[in-house]
Amino acid sequence: MSIFDKKWQISGLRGLKNGLWARSLHTRLILWLIPPVMTILLITGYLSYRISYQFINTALERTVKLQTRAIAHDIEQFFDQCKQDLLFIAQSPADIDQIGSFLAKNRMAGGIEYQMAAFFAQKNAVHHVVVADEKEFAPISSGEIAQIEPNPMLLLGSLASLKPGSVWISPVTELELPLATPEQPNRRVSSQVIEFVTPHVGGDGRIDGFFVLTVDIVKIRNILSVFNSPESPIWSYPRTPEVRYSFLVDQEGWILFQSEGPEKENAPLSTYLARSGLEGTLGKPGLPGAFRPASHYGYFWKMVKDIRSGVFGLIKPKDYRDIHIGHKEHYLAYSPVYFKTAPETTPAVYAGVAYVDISRLTLAAGYKQVDVMFIITLASSVLVALLIFLLGRAVTRPLLHLVHAVEHRQETGHLEPISLPYRGYEVSALQTAINGLIQTVSAQLNQIRKKDRAIYAATLKEAAWVPEETQGQDLIQTCPEIPQIVGTGTKIDSLKNEILKAARVDVDVLILGETGTGKQLAAEAIHDLSARSERPFISINCGALDENLLLDTLFGHIRGAFTEAKTDRKGAFLEAHGGTLFLDEIQTASARVQQSMLRVLAVRKIKPLGSDREIDVDVRIITASNADLKTLIAENRFREDLYYRLKVLTIHTPPLRDHMEDVPLLARHFLQAQGRQKGLKVLGLSRGALEKMKQYDWPGNVRELENCILRAAVMAESRIIQAEDLFIDASADQNPSQEALAPEVHPAPGQGAPENFDRSGLELNLNPRQQKAMPGIRERASITRGEYQKLAGERISSRTAVYDLKDLVEKGVLYKVGKGPATRYCWRPAKPDPPEEAE
Repeated sequence: MSIFDKKWQISGLRGLKNGLWARSLHTRLILWLIPPVMTILLITGYLSYRISYQFINTALERTVKLQTRAIAHDIEQFFDQCKQDLLFIAQSPADIDQIGSFLAKNRMAGGIEYQMAAFFAQKNAVHHVVVADEKEFAPISSGEIAQIEPNPMLLLGSLASLKPGSVWISPVTELELPLATPEQPNRRVSSQVIEFVTPHVGGDGRIDGFFVLTVDIVKIRNILSVFNSPESPIWSYPRTPEVRYSFLVDQEGWILFQSEGPEKENAPLSTYLARSGLEGTLGKPGLPGAFRPASHYGYFWKMVKDIRSGVFGLIKPKDYRDIHIGHKEHYLAYSPVYFKTAPETTPAVYAGVAYVDISRLTLAAGYKQVDVMFIITLASSVLVALLIFLLGRAVTRPLLHLVHAVEHRQETGHLEPISLPYRGYEVSALQTAINGLIQTVSAQLNQIRKKDRAIYAATLKEAAWVPEETQGQDLIQTCPEIPQIVGTGTKIDSLKNEILKAARVDVDVLILGETGTGKQLAAEAIHDLSARSERPFISINCGALDENLLLDTLFGHIRGAFTEAKTDRKGAFLEAHGGTLFLDEIQTASARVQQSMLRVLAVRKIKPLGSDREIDVDVRIITASNADLKTLIAENRFREDLYYRLKVLTIHTPPLRDHMEDVPLLARHFLQAQGRQKGLKVLGLSRGALEKMKQYDWPGNVRELENCILRAAVMAESRIIQAEDLFIDASADQNPSQEALAPEVHPAPGQGAPENFDRSGLELNLNPRQQKAMPGIRERASITRGEYQKLAGERISSRTAVYDLKDLVEKGVLYKVGKGPATRYCWRPAKPDPPEEAE
């Protein structure tokens, strides 16, 4: 390369560098930020894939283990059922009719279908054998018993040491039975079975023979098939269509049979899936489909060894290198199958069950991860480019943002100082000039707002309505049939309609509602409007009496019923005979009282304490509760049958917070009622007091409202009850409407809010203590009374500190949170500027 070529190359690199730096800010930010963002996303995607891969594999392993253990458990349950059936039949006499009857009843009951049930005598040749032939049970004659292969007598000879109550289980064997028919006199049927044998004790207390039950191993194969299908008892979600199967292996390493599809329950036994790709021995005596892998398959023989030792485990593809290439993605789980021969013996391993699972879930998850990461990377690149573009415009267009801020104040009327995050000379000078104009306008609006506050404060002290009694009667008694329930809202109208409907029928009523919502008044109204209105109305509060006193109050007693019973007592049911009995707080009744109530509701008879005679009662029962009876039923604290006896009709009394429109009407009613009953002067409510009551939630409902009105009427010093005369929750003692009347004005720009001005620049007329504490209040955002005393200094008293803080709350600088010692006074934040729109 010549010197000129090198110079041209160097000058080209310099030109490329200068051209790169000469590009716009947007282009440079895109070239700098997008590659690192994409790199971070790709690394994050790979790491998340590896983590999800590990967890997916763990989930698959647990699923395979669960499937295998469930299959083994079902086979063990199958063996236990066979054992129980055999022990049951062994309790019967050794009679062929008993054996046949057992098989027939067992089939009708849906039990296990046995291939053969038999009794083989030990002391004589009286044997009884019954064989299941399709849908019938056929006994085998004495001459045909000798034709059974293998000869059962040879097997029983080896079981002489078997004790009564113990069951011996045979390995899988081929059983050939003579089942001659007129059409086929030489017919013989063979099948692979498992035999269960137990001794039979004769009348002399000695073993006189053995009972035998045989079951076709196809039944066990079908258990494997069911668990490998949607009919499995632990099936919960569909899986991909890869081949999965399970098989039964004995302790010698023979794979006896494998699972099939559930629709192939009568298919012959096979092992074609289990032996696929493996070398070994196919077929054993009595089981031609059995397969035994060669000895060099170490993973298989480790599984057999673990099964013999009673170990439950899992073999993954990476665990052994000698797994066949077709099994590389297999999970092989195995579990021993136990059988307990007698109650006092420990379970012994009979065989093992293995489950092979093939899953492509990790591969599918990888492909899905790639797709998602591609979309995320593409979307992130576009988003980063868009963000860079917007940030570039925000940096280069500060004057436009200043214009938007001024337009926003002009549109909304919030004259707040403009404070933009720019330090340029031109922008700062223009911002200072605009803030000076805002300060001038704020000073003028300050005076207007003061006047508006004074006018509004005076308005709140005016009477909200004329307090004469006659002006409220038409509104109060909108439903003259129920004068004691006051209200005109939809909730009260619905309650009155329900009361009227309940009064027309003579059935029991359940009234549900919170404390203080008028359940007693509703019960009295139902009685007064019913056909029983001329008869007694008896009210009992179940929560005020203990169990014995409540029972005595309800049912009464006769003289001499107990030591203090000097005279007879009727009880509430007899007192209310012909009328109505109202039981309040029925949820507090004990279980004994509930039981007694249930009987009265069922037969309408009572038995006083100490009496042997039942007395008929004609009484309508109205019950009330302020608790959720269904919850009490779930907690076994209230009888469900009593609940349904009581709720023939159910009426719900609404809480006061659901019909706040009736608060003025109720307040007027209580003022007039207190004036008539207690001789107090009839007062009126100011607008401020009425607004305060509307803002309160009234957790005590109408009863709390009545008590509040009574306290205010007693303590009021004039004919108009003011807001400060109402002793209710302090959180409701705020009037945001008063602050909303005055416009917001702002201080001069660059100066912030002075200590004697609020966030809108309105003059607050703070005293020296408040001005001294304001910087600390702003810095801490919230303070307590004690902290204010430290900030204000001068060793002010607690009363003075509370006065200053309350004054700041009224001026809108602070707002109050909490009650008592936990009370805090928080700085009321200013409203921020809305985000500017870039063009």
